[in-house]
Amino acid sequence: MPGGTFDRLNTPMYPATVSAFRLDIYEITVGRFRAFVEAGKGTQADPPVSGAGTHPQIRESGWNSGWNSELAPDKSALKVALRCEYSHWTDFPEQNERHPMTCMTWFEAFAFCIWDGGRLPTEAEWNYAAAGGAEQRLYPWGESIDASKAAYNCLGNGDHAAECSIQDFLAVGSKSPDGDARWGMADMAGNAGELVLDVGQLGLPNPCNDCAQLEGNTANRVVRGGTAWTSGLYVATDAQSAENPRNRNGFVGARCARDLPVDAAP
Repeated sequence: MPGGTFDRLNTPMYPATVSAFRLDIYEITVGRFRAFVEAGKGTQADPPVSGAGTHPQIRESGWNSGWNSELAPDKSALKVALRCEYSHWTDFPEQNERHPMTCMTWFEAFAFCIWDGGRLPTEAEWNYAAAGGAEQRLYPWGESIDASKAAYNCLGNGDHAAECSIQDFLAVGSKSPDGDARWGMADMAGNAGELVLDVGQLGLPNPCNDCAQLEGNTANRVVRGGTAWTSGLYVATDAQSAENPRNRNGFVGARCARDLPVDAAP
């Protein structure tokens, strides 16, 4: 995506400038995360290198070796931990490989993105992509919402009469292309919520030129995009929530950001 200036949360109170970067089209899937787990990564036995996943414009935004103790001791322990309520994880490949990977801690999501050659996006980057930059879209595709564009409000499985169920969480890209964001990202509204780099607290860092909130209450990390069970209000591009980075939430996943190649034009 090209860089640009826009208003975070769709309000001129929070202008931001974001440099060009890349963002994955899809949320992290069970299948992609399985390769990470089977490689023995994201554990105390094989943690990320200190400083890995650093945003090129933000100092001290990469992996902190002090977080190594937050990882599972080994692959076997990680597999057990990933079986939280509503998880699509299975110890062996089944029918859920293209579903969003949830039940990751924030630390595991960050470690995965590093292993996959990327990093967690900042909240400003995520918001820029979801809102279409200066187009300031209320939803990733435009200004109105319906169930053909996002898995939200327990309508993902198409059964408007039924109660919320795990079937409301769909394989990634199931609402494409109707629900895609301006630059082609799928599921930026609904399906799994998405962890980002920033610490969750009241307000946003201001001014913001390739910014991220890295200090403050580190007991919370920002989650964006809403989930398959949240209402249309919470899947809008101006909606925020937060999650304890140690929590395993069956509704929350992530997607990775990537820096431009060194020889790429902005």
